[in-house]
Amino acid sequence: MWKLPKLKKSLDKFSADLAKRQGLVGISEAQDKPEYLSVDIGTEYLKVLRFGMDDSQIIVKDVSIVQQQEKAMNKGVIRDLGMVLDNIRLAIHEVIGSNDYSAIDGMVLGLAGEYIQGVSIIVNYDRVGDVDKVITKKEQDNLIRKIHDQILQSGKEDLSSRTGLSVEDIEILHVTLTGIQVGGINVEKMEGYAGKDVKLVFYASFAPKTYVEALRTLADELGIPILGIVAQPFAVARAFDGARQPDFSAIFVDIGGGTTDIAVVDNGSVMDTQMFAFGGRVFTKEIARRMNIDYRHAELRKLKFAEGKVVKKVQRELSTIVTEVTNIWLNLLQSALEEVQDVDILPDTIYLCGGGASLPNIRKQILEYPWKRLLPFVNIPKVHYFNTSQLRNVVDESGKLDSIFFITPAALAIYLYDKMYSPDIYNRDNL
Repeated sequence: MWKLPKLKKSLDKFSADLAKRQGLVGISEAQDKPEYLSVDIGTEYLKVLRFGMDDSQIIVKDVSIVQQQEKAMNKGVIRDLGMVLDNIRLAIHEVIGSNDYSAIDGMVLGLAGEYIQGVSIIVNYDRVGDVDKVITKKEQDNLIRKIHDQILQSGKEDLSSRTGLSVEDIEILHVTLTGIQVGGINVEKMEGYAGKDVKLVFYASFAPKTYVEALRTLADELGIPILGIVAQPFAVARAFDGARQPDFSAIFVDIGGGTTDIAVVDNGSVMDTQMFAFGGRVFTKEIARRMNIDYRHAELRKLKFAEGKVVKKVQRELSTIVTEVTNIWLNLLQSALEEVQDVDILPDTIYLCGGGASLPNIRKQILEYPWKRLLPFVNIPKVHYFNTSQLRNVVDESGKLDSIFFITPAALAIYLYDKMYSPDIYNRDNL
């Protein structure tokens, strides 16, 4: 579950590569089937997914995972570019079978960390003139473009006041339209509907320029163009099948190695994202300290515990440690949810993903936490795992996309799919 065996190329893949080298496959045919990479640069584990796309689905070709050195990353932030670059090269080699990246048409990358900010922006617009006339495509596109431009202008100033970073040190990742109402009715697009009141919900994601420049440096070294950079919790929430339906509401919690990423979806729109620097590495370090073992052995012991493969005495000791650390994590989760804006009542369904979600104590302790007493929940939250079978428009040809560990890289691929197969005006990023 945590480690994927390095598999040899299939006979079909080998034959296709050989045919291409020998000129048996025409250039036009090869170009008709571009392939891409999604890269999840996690604190503890780096994941790469190779995939293709058509107008209806994403086809996963292969996935790989590489454990990062302890000093390579810290709380979702790249600390040693050289180490991370070596790890990416290793992971890419595993999914394409060579060091030649010429067959890869581009990649999408995710960002996480406490300084990655995402905000929902709700715009109420009163149409003027004859409101009985249906909204034309021109009127729709002009309105959305105008709002996009306003967000791009004012967003940096707003984030600067929130974080203390200077405006020059902030970069906008993407601005995405996530919800539309015309006359109080949820619609996919404004075009073709009549009414006076229009409500639009946008999600805007911002990051420190140094974070983004680090990713660009990696891409330049690899020689692979960046096609998208996205806030990971936003991508995860939008990747769930059915999450865009107007009656869907849920909280997504992605527990990574260095951070926990949260996205709150209300009536089909991502309303807020929160991140805090507490993930699987905290569990590992506490196991190492309490059991007086080194970090690598502690990480291995934690993974064995998650798989139920430790003897009873060790299991009891690990259970005590994990339970105590989870209690601290729950307090931080509560604090993060307290900061959620534009949602009066929190959704009563929680979906877990990421490697840290595999620890057996986590789900049980979330269920037992006094959420209704502490936060605006109407009902006691139900807790589910976000499984890869619930990803939207994904076909797994690799046979290895079988763990909640791979939700994030798959979600990044879905983000790129949406960007390439939806009108640009709905999803604009600043690359």
